[in-house]
Amino acid sequence: MPRIGLALLVSILITTSLSAQNNRSAVSLTGNDAATCTVPDPCRTFDVAISKTNAGGEVIVLSSAGYGPFTVTKSVSIISPSAYHAALAPTSGDAITVNVDNALVILRGLTLNGSLGGVNGITFSGAATASNTRVYVENCVISGFSNNGVNFIRSGALFISNVVTRENTYYGILVDGSPGLPSTARIDHASLIANLRGLVVNNATVSVQNSVASLNPNVGFWSYAYSAGAVAVLSADNCDSSLNGWGFFVGFGAGTADLTVSNSVASANQYDGISSDANGTVRASSNTVSRNVNGLNQRAGVFESRGDNTVRGNTSAETLGTITTFAPK
Repeated sequence: MPRIGLALLVSILITTSLSAQNNRSAVSLTGNDAATCTVPDPCRTFDVAISKTNAGGEVIVLSSAGYGPFTVTKSVSIISPSAYHAALAPTSGDAITVNVDNALVILRGLTLNGSLGGVNGITFSGAATASNTRVYVENCVISGFSNNGVNFIRSGALFISNVVTRENTYYGILVDGSPGLPSTARIDHASLIANLRGLVVNNATVSVQNSVASLNPNVGFWSYAYSAGAVAVLSADNCDSSLNGWGFFVGFGAGTADLTVSNSVASANQYDGISSDANGTVRASSNTVSRNVNGLNQRAGVFESRGDNTVRGNTSAETLGTITTFAPK
């Protein structure tokens, strides 16, 4: 074969080898990051396995181990079956960073431990522009981070189901886009335990169902709208907010905050069961509010009640401020 032809063939083979990617990659305790990251030849860490996976592909866990923090820059699914303990315990920074536009990211079955120096469990950040990125967090435990468990801080869509966020220094879950570029979130079966605040909504529209906030010394569920121009909308249904500072809270920021709370329990909170404050509007219906210091409290803003809440047995006052009753339609 002529030399030029041989050189061209070798070049093609090398290029093909270097560009080969997996649709399904794998990690294992006995894997090696120099491997191909296929199921028969797994890698050792998530970061390397992701780098060898096609956009839209998946990385699966084959055994219990710690797999290191990672960054997502494309559509990918990171999946640990329930039989395995797939852990991330960063000594600095965030356990998982998602920084990608117009992508689908699925995180399932992971345990994130921040007690060794981690800052955030899961962060979605990047350019201050609109993003069609959808992040699904399923069957995960996120604990002990020095900032937030879930730190969703740019425009995008977040879907959480069957997730525990506990003993994070600030927020269990923060959902915060930016003025004019709000985030959205749908949260189902979340346990927000012993963070400073459970769920905080700012520059976002969020619905939360079938979830518990407890032992958060500041607030369980908060529609905030911190800065001027911010709009925060939170709908909470069939939730339990107990043993916090405040149970359900809306307002206190410079933006416009809205809270709808229904079919929920606010019990044994240190201050108010359900509160409205400056620039906030709450609409409450079919809730049980008991054993708080105050039951329903219109500190400022607007407090509307459908009149079918059970508000009894609060230690200081059942209601404070102006509670406006509206009729069901």
